[in-house]
Amino acid sequence: MRTRLVRIASLFTSAASIAAAALGLASSPAFAEEKSSPAQQVEKPGSAAAAEKPKAGAASPPAGASVAAPGASAAAPKAGAKKKPPAPPPLPPAPARVWLIAPSPQGPWTLRIDNAGERPMRIPADVRLLRLEIDTLNKRTKKTVRCAAPAGLKPSGFPERRALLLPPGQSYMEHFDPRLLCFGKDEAALAGGAVVRAWYGWGPPPKWSRKAPAPPFAVESTDDPPAFAPETGLAAPTLMLSYGLPARKEFAGDEAGGAEPPAGDRQAQPPADKAAQPPADKAAQPPADKAAQPPADKAAQPPADKAAQPPADKAAQASADRAAGAGAGQPESSGKGHGAGSSGEPIVDANAPRLELRSEPWSDAASPRSIVVRVTARNAGKRPMTVAIRPRMLEFHVAGPNGTTVCEAAPPTDAIPRDMYRTLKAGASTDVSLLLREVCPADTFAREGLYEVTATLHANEPGTGLDLNAYTATVTATNSTLLRVKSAPEPFYAAAPRAVQTPEPEAEQEGDNAD
Repeated sequence: MRTRLVRIASLFTSAASIAAAALGLASSPAFAEEKSSPAQQVEKPGSAAAAEKPKAGAASPPAGASVAAPGASAAAPKAGAKKKPPAPPPLPPAPARVWLIAPSPQGPWTLRIDNAGERPMRIPADVRLLRLEIDTLNKRTKKTVRCAAPAGLKPSGFPERRALLLPPGQSYMEHFDPRLLCFGKDEAALAGGAVVRAWYGWGPPPKWSRKAPAPPFAVESTDDPPAFAPETGLAAPTLMLSYGLPARKEFAGDEAGGAEPPAGDRQAQPPADKAAQPPADKAAQPPADKAAQPPADKAAQPPADKAAQPPADKAAQASADRAAGAGAGQPESSGKGHGAGSSGEPIVDANAPRLELRSEPWSDAASPRSIVVRVTARNAGKRPMTVAIRPRMLEFHVAGPNGTTVCEAAPPTDAIPRDMYRTLKAGASTDVSLLLREVCPADTFAREGLYEVTATLHANEPGTGLDLNAYTATVTATNSTLLRVKSAPEPFYAAAPRAVQTPEPEAEQEGDNAD
């Protein structure tokens, strides 16, 4: 009897397990227990009934809820996930154009920024943001020279004082000296045939960087939202420097027919000048004047005049014209004496002692207080000299942004002691260095920028009270000193920037043709 009851209980247990598996309740703790053995079921006859009911703590799925298969929750999307908004379309590039106009290597050059778009833009109107890369042809110098304003002179951020709102169709133009950027030894790169690449603004981000460009910007839109993308820098077209133009004096001499000849050489005027004379003047000339006409007019002279002229005078005239440029009718000076000669010209002693003054080619100063100029005085003669050279004898002509200033020298005192006089042998030199702030007015270097300083020495102490025959003269330096001041009380620019109408290409061509 017991055996039959055990078998019936086992059948009911198996049916309950199959039903639970069909409903997805196989993971319930009540059915996770191992099946009891027949011996255990004999000892506990009520275990079969207990097996049919789940434990009280077991969680049952709600009515009507579907049971997902294992691993289905990982594949289903999250209910709270948000979709990313679509990326905005990229902005067009900034319609700004930078031009560098260099008529000659020495300058002045012109920086020009055009707004070629239809919307206004904001730019920093400051030439100190310009950088140059120059490929030179000189084998003695390095092949590529990089020129830029120094750290103390170049603005570190966007110069708000130089912010310019550039309307469409207008430009910003500024003339500058390229030596402001190519200073010192880099000035040698400014030569004919050099290739110049210019960059205006700040450096672009690295090529590997994916970040958007960060300020400061060389050009940006004034609209909100912006009409075009901002740019940290702008590249100018590459140009090649010309070999320069003749000096202004040469042009003037070519147009005027050269410098005015001396009195004796005026007879060699070209025949074109005769045609310009009115006929009445020729008729009014007396016969004596005809005899004094230049050789070009000899065809108009009567034969009697030609015969009357001795050949010795002609030879003397040709010799004098070749040697000293003397006028017609002057006899040849005899070589017997060493005086001034019949021409009356003084004899110049090329071996006499004389001073030659030179100054250092450039000087870079952080502030007006630290401006130092060194001047070298050399005895360019062949004999020694006794001379007194003091710093107070130097005079300086300073040409800068605020105009020209003269730093005058001190007058002679006639009280220099004997040990202040020195003897300079032939070819010997002496150096004099001084602070320009001590000898120049206080506002001479009040602005930042480039200055040109020319020195003049007033050697005005003859030493007569000491029984000396000292050398005295006023000597101007053969070269100027280029001075760059990085920091000063006044800013680099004295006025605010302004925009001008962009020149039309047709107008530029007409101007070039007119020249």
